[in-house]
Amino acid sequence: MEYFFVSHAKVRRHAVALEGVDLDWVEYVTRPGALKEGTPFFLGSDMRPLEPLTSCFFELAKRLDAGSLQDYAYDLMDLVDFLGALDPPTDLLSATEDELVAYRDWLMEHRDEPVSAATWMRRRAAIHNFYDWAVDDVRLLDRRPYNRRKNGKDVLSVSVVNDLDVRHLTYSQWRFLKQVGLRGLLPDERVDRSFRGAAPLRNSAAAELAVTTGMRLREFSTLLDVEVGPPRRDGSAGLVDLEKTAKYKLPRTVEIQHATLREIDFYRRTERAKVVHAASRTLHRRRGELFVVDDINSRQGKLSGVLHGRRRTFVIKHMDAATRRIAVIEGDRGLEPMALFVGRGGLMLSHQRWEQIFEDAHQRALRISEECQVKDVVPPVFKIHDLRHTFAIFMLQLLTELVAEQEAELRRLGGHTAYLADHISKSPQLTVQRLLGHRQPASTMRYLRYIRKTNLLVAKAIADWNAQDTTYADYAARLAPGRAA
Repeated sequence: MEYFFVSHAKVRRHAVALEGVDLDWVEYVTRPGALKEGTPFFLGSDMRPLEPLTSCFFELAKRLDAGSLQDYAYDLMDLVDFLGALDPPTDLLSATEDELVAYRDWLMEHRDEPVSAATWMRRRAAIHNFYDWAVDDVRLLDRRPYNRRKNGKDVLSVSVVNDLDVRHLTYSQWRFLKQVGLRGLLPDERVDRSFRGAAPLRNSAAAELAVTTGMRLREFSTLLDVEVGPPRRDGSAGLVDLEKTAKYKLPRTVEIQHATLREIDFYRRTERAKVVHAASRTLHRRRGELFVVDDINSRQGKLSGVLHGRRRTFVIKHMDAATRRIAVIEGDRGLEPMALFVGRGGLMLSHQRWEQIFEDAHQRALRISEECQVKDVVPPVFKIHDLRHTFAIFMLQLLTELVAEQEAELRRLGGHTAYLADHISKSPQLTVQRLLGHRQPASTMRYLRYIRKTNLLVAKAIADWNAQDTTYADYAARLAPGRAA
């Protein structure tokens, strides 16, 4: 089986005219009704479409994004390989319940590297999507090979236990990771001449943005420079509207503190300016592949320019990550990237590159702490998402303390807080849920349960942060209803 994914960019870059074929390839793949970017298709040895997978994914592409399509494609191809290796071999349309259960057990128990329950549940979702299509949409089958109960569970279901050990950083851990791991300094703040990391100001500014706003990697890594303005003269926070790049596309407004704006601006005027200048020739050669912006409407939050030969206008918060990555503007020295955090070549860094940067920083921090005999300043395990956990836990704790203080003060003055509206408007959990962009309250409840379980640890961490930095305390004070900033 051969498989491919639709890529408009590769067609524009590599397509050549075929003798005797009067067809504009670019126009064909971008016409209305054409296959969506990222749609997988499968070919047999005769280079003809393999069914039923090809038709199934053409239908799934109408409602799934490119990332989900790719994950499901690999999941179902793995199942096809498993079924084909059975004795006797079988296929998706002939598979039985026992054979699907055998696939689950092989993945979770007998494979060289068994998968987790969470990974299996994603594969189960791919299997459900296929059989929902085969039974309900095109009626290739009369029924699914397994029964699904009214509660949504079936024989393929497994219990997924969420880990409540939400990792977060104390102030000393964060400071060490940022200064030593990301910026390349030594524990005594001296410059480490052996440090070979690229763009330390960019990396530390991005990390500071994540830990003080709770933004996900997909959110802060795809920001445009025009979305994050310079520091305000009055020291007020900057606001960024997220929607298209947010998880589940849930809209929310992120508040960027003044100190973080200053750090970003320092990076903008130094490292970023240097990269932008160096990238102009590279971007010029790729001009035909880029979204060349010639008009920025700050009041309406819109960008206008030329994308693939067409005049296009986008609302910034509605721009997807793919369009943001190729957005450039005509500057004094040629094309300039519009991305806030830029890499070599002037475009945004990939998800994998950011993960590599933070993994390298963590490993460096661990090595330096061991060489310099600095104990308990670097957690043994660290992921970028831990910065979001740090923001969530500290903000939830501070908001809870502020609301408790307000209620105590109100009772002291003879009032009461028995009204439902008071509890809802002051709920720290709902406030943090809004700040983080959680779709379900249960996602935020993880942090609440964690705080209750490790109250002394968190209280010490909070005190450590507040003794060194007022970011969280000031932010929480502004958010708490009835409290003056």
